[in-house]
Amino acid sequence: MSRRYLFLCTDERAASGGTAVIYDTVAVLGSAGYDAALVHNSPNAGYHDHPDRPRKLYSQDYARARMAFEGRRARVTVPLRLLRDRLRGGVLDQWEPGAGDVLVVPEYMIAAAMLAFPQVRMGVYVQNTFAFERAHNEAMALGLDIRQRAEWFLGVSQICLDQFELMGIRTGHALRVTMKPEEFPFQEEKEALITYMPRKRPAEARQIAESLERRGKLQGYRLLALDNMPRLEVSQQLQRSRFFISLLHQESIGFPAAEAMAAGCIVVGYTGLGGREFFTPETGIPVTEDDTLRLVQALEAAVTEYAAAPARLEALRRHASEVVNASYGRATFEASLLDVWRRIDTGTACP
Repeated sequence: MSRRYLFLCTDERAASGGTAVIYDTVAVLGSAGYDAALVHNSPNAGYHDHPDRPRKLYSQDYARARMAFEGRRARVTVPLRLLRDRLRGGVLDQWEPGAGDVLVVPEYMIAAAMLAFPQVRMGVYVQNTFAFERAHNEAMALGLDIRQRAEWFLGVSQICLDQFELMGIRTGHALRVTMKPEEFPFQEEKEALITYMPRKRPAEARQIAESLERRGKLQGYRLLALDNMPRLEVSQQLQRSRFFISLLHQESIGFPAAEAMAAGCIVVGYTGLGGREFFTPETGIPVTEDDTLRLVQALEAAVTEYAAAPARLEALRRHASEVVNASYGRATFEASLLDVWRRIDTGTACP
């Protein structure tokens, strides 16, 4: 019996590296001849900041199951929203689970997915090990153990594989994903601009910006927050920016820092832990997680160094771009994915 792979996906339309990776995965598998599709919660859902148009279906079963984890208000509003969506209809067909279906579940959705689809075969796509740990604890509180339910697990970085070892998971596959560095081309000429993305640490981002402005050591550099911007505009700003403040938080990779490195920024700040596999003293200026003052001081020191003797930092940013392009390019992702999926589809043991 041929298998059909259904990738459960949030309906969130805002820019999301995790959602983009799921869309990339379905698009590549579809092009390679696998029967693969996304499963959203609404018939009108879709991630619009994505160039590919992979096949999409919908099911409201996950949203219904998720109500068990929400507050009293959600138990009133969610059924009303689902009824509204069903009456309005949309462009997506409804998913009807079949005998050959395998549901691929993002790590943070595992608890409700096990309740919603008790008879469907499952694999787990782990893009954030911290979210995986929280979701696993949530499921275990209900007596649901994803280690007994899922047939295999995908991990996108070394920190994910470390989590598999910690949890005793022996069916984990390593997948090298892409943040599409070709969309963030290296820029030789830079402006006196420092950019940052505040989404993961909004309060700390405000404190850092205020402190840098007040301390007056930026030597004419301008600060710019990259927030609620289309991907193309983010790329354009990173290409202009000489420095980028990394505010990664509990990441398995940390796409913002990698995108900034690809564009030729000198990256200063947090690795988010998972970003340690590419964000090192050889590619940037990493700072101990949550050490806000040290981050501010490190950025000021980098600005001073660049003004006096830029050669070291120029070499560093070039090397960083080369590392990111080699590690997270589209071709690397596609080759890794098709190798992993061949083993998943044929039931070959993990290496």
